[in-house]
Amino acid sequence: MNFESLSKERIFVSSVVPERNFTFEKDIKSGLTIVWNRGAAARFSVDNKEVIVDKNCIIFLTEFHNVDNFEFEKMNVIQFNRGFYCIETHDTETGCKGLLFYGASSIPKIVIPEDRQRQFEILWEVFEWEMKERDNLKAEMLRSVLKRFLILCLRIYKTQNQDIPTDDVNISLIREFNYLVEKNYRELTKVSDYANLLYKSPKTLSNLFNKFTDKTPLQVINERRLLEARRLLKYTDQPIQEIADDLNFADVQAFSNFFKKRENQSPSQFRVEAA
Repeated sequence: MNFESLSKERIFVSSVVPERNFTFEKDIKSGLTIVWNRGAAARFSVDNKEVIVDKNCIIFLTEFHNVDNFEFEKMNVIQFNRGFYCIETHDTETGCKGLLFYGASSIPKIVIPEDRQRQFEILWEVFEWEMKERDNLKAEMLRSVLKRFLILCLRIYKTQNQDIPTDDVNISLIREFNYLVEKNYRELTKVSDYANLLYKSPKTLSNLFNKFTDKTPLQVINERRLLEARRLLKYTDQPIQEIADDLNFADVQAFSNFFKKRENQSPSQFRVEAA
């Protein structure tokens, strides 16, 4: 089921089975996507890495993820564009920026607890009811249900990721750092760059990440640069020199050293094997 307004606000809400995988394949290519696996364990190839999603697990994807192959039994998919609901502009409403979307280089995932499953099922039923409505309040009702769905997901995500700080100040800082990296990793490659944007010292950021996460701020930056390098090498024919320039490396040798240190193979070797 798909809703699109005259102003190009768009949300797609549908249960998808393998016989209709063309729907999933088409609609996951733009906007933000929530995938709730309702069947046996599903397998995805996201950015050339296998992701296994068990039954009643949910993953969160952005338009930057590349999904090549998928094997699944049944899943519920929600996909919406920025016009329908911008999580950046409305971050105070759901608080999922930098956690569920536009966060670390890994794909956020939650496991729905048994005592929460009925809540998700009810919300899904409301989604389906509202998608059938034909009045001028339909868009606002769908937005309302989407926000409730996101908030419920975020509550579970925080519970299941123990390294996330519980106080609002620290979690907000980590979320904002993750978001800024997602938006600026091509141009800004140093911790000090982000520290300046956040009006903090690099040492403050390092101490915060050391206390609450298993990564340093620099690791977050480098993992995002590496992810983009992998994407460009696999999905484009862009010359390696241009990729090095795009990701703000001093020269192609610096890029090759960076890539080989983390992937144990040169960019050219990776491109050949990923083809």
